[in-house]
Amino acid sequence: MDLTLQSPAKINWTLRVVGRRPDGYHDIESLVSTITLFDELAFSERADAQLEVICDRQDLPTGQGNLIWRAASVLAAEAGARSGMTCRLTKRIPMGGGLGGGSSNAATTLIGLNRLWGLHWPTDRLLPLAARLGSDVPLFLYGSPVVISGRGEHVRPVSLAWSGWIVLLLPGVSVSTAEVYAAWHPVETPSPPDIPTWPAERLPAVRWMEQSYNMLERPAFQVSPALRAWRDRAAALAGRPVRMSGSGSTLFTAFDEESQARAFADRAAEDLDVDACVVRSLEQN
Repeated sequence: MDLTLQSPAKINWTLRVVGRRPDGYHDIESLVSTITLFDELAFSERADAQLEVICDRQDLPTGQGNLIWRAASVLAAEAGARSGMTCRLTKRIPMGGGLGGGSSNAATTLIGLNRLWGLHWPTDRLLPLAARLGSDVPLFLYGSPVVISGRGEHVRPVSLAWSGWIVLLLPGVSVSTAEVYAAWHPVETPSPPDIPTWPAERLPAVRWMEQSYNMLERPAFQVSPALRAWRDRAAALAGRPVRMSGSGSTLFTAFDEESQARAFADRAAEDLDVDACVVRSLEQN
């Protein structure tokens, strides 16, 4: 049996860092959308119990350091699966960009092998396995959008009170998540509004972006000052706020009309010398 699935990227409309935990991790609260930028995972069932990952990128590990392999191993051990799998990964989501590509691959593997191996487990049963694999993995078990909290293991599906077009700006630099969180510290300035007060009414894209925030931007800009310069230039060019996704380095902003989004993407690619692409939230498709 063969099965091919799309593995989506994500953006964080809001990201609040609540505080550092005793275990060294951080509690967060974030409103997240999965978006129409995908890796592709093609699964084939094997008669033996071997787990194999094949990738079109030579710089990506395909053994135990790969989240697809680890997700398959965790699920096989939990389910007592006797058959193995081969996964052929076509990578389109930039790595180290705050778009959650590796986490999405892990969640998509749990979903895919749940079907391929005939387990038929509900999402609630996959959730603790996803949490073991990484903080962002659980959110990709659900449709877009969601609110995540804790380390990311608590996931609550919500309805997004906005529709439009999103422009991703990809500077092509990788920002270390560990370094960004290490540079974060509580500040005395007032915290942004929490998720329950996030606008429930539909807003124009400019207003929507004015309500967005990411408390990891300050430490990310300390780690990578060039990223701040890109953000500031992009915001001036767009005439609206530009936010960072996750711990960076991807930047994004939103528009009401596709023509506006594509015009800005073209200008940004030329003037800022970055890759740019236009996507939508998956809830809109």
